[in-house]
Amino acid sequence: MSNIRRFIWRHQNLFRILLIAVFYNLVALIGMQLAVLPGDVATVWVPAGFSLAVILIWGSQVWPGILIGAFSTYPILGPSPVSLAIGVVTAIGNTLTALVGAHLVQRFTHSRYPLEQVNHVFLFIIWGGLISQLISATFGVTALLVAQWISASEVGDVFLTWWIANFTGVIIYAPCLLVWLTPTKQRNIKVIQKFLRQNILEVISWLVLSTIVIKFAFFEQATIEYLMIPLLVWSVFRFPITWTTSAVVITTSLAVIGTVQERSIFVRDDFNASLLFLDSFIAVISITVLVLTAVLQERTNAILDLENAKHNLEDRVVERTQELSQANQQLEQQQLNLKQQADSLTEALAQLQRTQAKLIQNETMTGLGQLVAGVAHEINNPIGFIHSNLTPAQEYFEDILKLLLLYQAKTPKPDPEILEFMEEIDFEFLQEDFLKLITSMRSGSERIQRIVLSLRNFSRLDEAELKFVDIHDGLDSSLLVLQHRLRDTDAPSIQVIKNYNKLPQVECFAIYINQVFMNIINNAIDGIRARQQTETTSPQGQIHLETRLFDKSVIQVIIHDNGIGIKPEHQTRIFEPFFTTKDVGQGTGLGLYNSYETIVTQHGGSLVCNSVPNQGTRFEITLPIRKP
Repeated sequence: MSNIRRFIWRHQNLFRILLIAVFYNLVALIGMQLAVLPGDVATVWVPAGFSLAVILIWGSQVWPGILIGAFSTYPILGPSPVSLAIGVVTAIGNTLTALVGAHLVQRFTHSRYPLEQVNHVFLFIIWGGLISQLISATFGVTALLVAQWISASEVGDVFLTWWIANFTGVIIYAPCLLVWLTPTKQRNIKVIQKFLRQNILEVISWLVLSTIVIKFAFFEQATIEYLMIPLLVWSVFRFPITWTTSAVVITTSLAVIGTVQERSIFVRDDFNASLLFLDSFIAVISITVLVLTAVLQERTNAILDLENAKHNLEDRVVERTQELSQANQQLEQQQLNLKQQADSLTEALAQLQRTQAKLIQNETMTGLGQLVAGVAHEINNPIGFIHSNLTPAQEYFEDILKLLLLYQAKTPKPDPEILEFMEEIDFEFLQEDFLKLITSMRSGSERIQRIVLSLRNFSRLDEAELKFVDIHDGLDSSLLVLQHRLRDTDAPSIQVIKNYNKLPQVECFAIYINQVFMNIINNAIDGIRARQQTETTSPQGQIHLETRLFDKSVIQVIIHDNGIGIKPEHQTRIFEPFFTTKDVGQGTGLGLYNSYETIVTQHGGSLVCNSVPNQGTRFEITLPIRKP
C-alpha cells in the first residue's frame, strides 16, 4: 500500500489529469442531456465551473485533462469528421477559457480561493464568469457556424445561451468545488458531522422547507421560487459553507431540470424568456449566497485577527508584513540586536551601581567603625582614670576636712591670720561646694562612659559576623550618635517616643543593622527639619520607635515620623542606588539602597515604606530571629 501511495504521489499530476478528463467527460455528457438549442447548447454548462475550479486549485499544469475531457465528448455523441473538428475547436476554446479565467482571477485577487472577500467575489464573477467565458462561446459558436450546425440567424441566440450557460456554470459549480477541494477547518467533514449532530432539528427543518419550495416552484409552477433566498440566507448564517454551496448546486440544478421539463415557474411561451427568467433566478441566488458568504468570512477573519492580535501581537505583525523586503527584515534584526545590547548595558550598569554602592558601604562602615572604635578607646582610657580617682579624691577631701575640724576643736583661739584666710576663701561654702563638684564630676564621667559604650555598640567591630544581639541596643546607639541633630540649638528639638516590647535576641550582622537604623532615623530628622522650614505652624517633630514580635520567628521594627513625607512619584525609586531628592552634596543616594540590601538581601527580611506628603513617613522593618 505504501508503494502504491508513493507511486501516486510521484505521478500525482498525471492522475489528476486523468481524473479531470474522466469527470469532465461525464458532466459534459450529462449537460448535453439538458441541451435545448441547436448545436447541443446546454442551458447551464457544468464543465465551465469544473474546469475553472481545478485550474485554481491544482494550477495550470492540469490543462491537458480539460482538453481531453472536452474533446472526448464529441466522438462519443457523434463520431463523424465534422463532430471531431467541432470537438477540437471547442476543446481548445474551453481549455483557453479556464486558463485565462484562472489567470485573471488570480491576478486581480492574488488568491486561488477568491471567496473570502466581497471584492474578490465580484472580481471572480466578472473575470472568471463574464469576461473569460466569452472565449468559449466565441470558439464554440464559430465552430458550429462553420460546420453549418446552426444558421446565421441562430448565432445570436446560441452565442448568448452558450455564454450564459458557461457563466451560470461558473458561479454555481466552481464555488462548490473550491469549497470542497480546498482544505480548511470550516470545510472539514468532521466539522460538518459535528454540526449535524448538534443541530439536527434545525437541519431537518431547513430540508423540509427547502424541499417544499423546490417541489412547488420548480415542478408545480407555484410562484414561490424566491422563497429559496431566505432559506439560502438561513443556510449562509447557520450552516457550514460546504452545506450552503452544495445547497445552491442542488437548488439551481433542480430549477434547470424543472425548466427543461417545462414544469417550473420559469417556463414561458418564448424560450428566450424562459431562459432569461431561469438564469436571472440562478444569478440572483448564486451571487447573493457568494456575497453573504464572503461578508461572513470577512467578519470571521476580522475576529480571528483581533484574537490573534490579543494573544500574539508580534506574530500578527510578522504575518502582516510578509511583503517587506529582505532589507527591512535585516533592519528589524539589527534593531533587535541593538535592543539586546542596550538591555545588557543597562543590566551591567545596574550591576556596576550595586557593586559600587556595596564597596562604598563596606569602605564607609569599615572606616566609620575604626574611627568610632579608636575615638571610644582613646576617650575611655583617660575617663576611666578620672572616674576611678574621683572616689579616692572625695575620701581624701573628707579626711582633710575632718583633720581641719579637729584642729579647730583643739585650738579654741585660732590665729587671726588663719581666721582671715578662712573668711577670704569662704571655708564653709568651700566645704559644701567641693562635695557637689565631686558629685557633678562623677555624673559627667559616667555619662561619658555611657556615650563611649554606645559608640562601641554602634561600631561593633567585634560583631562583623553573625551574632545574636539586642535590637534595642542598636536603636539606642543610633539615637545617641544622632543626639546632636535631635537637639540642634538652631532648630526646635525633636521628640523621640519609644515603644519597645520584649524581644528575643536576633541573629544578624549588627554593624549593618545599626547603619540601617541610623540611615532611616537620619532621614526622618531631615524630613522633620524640611517640614519645619516650609510650614510656619508645623507641629513638634516626633519620631516614634516601636518594636514587637511579629510572629514566633520574626520581629518588626517601625520607625515613624511626622516630617514632610515623600512624593508619590519618588516612592517607587527610593531604594534605587544613587537616587536622592536632596540637593547636590547633601546625600549620596545610597542610604536607603544599602538599607534595603542589608535587610532584604543580606538578612532575608523586608523593608516597606509608606509615606503621605506633609504628614509623615513610616518604615516597617521585619527581620527573622534566626537568619535563614
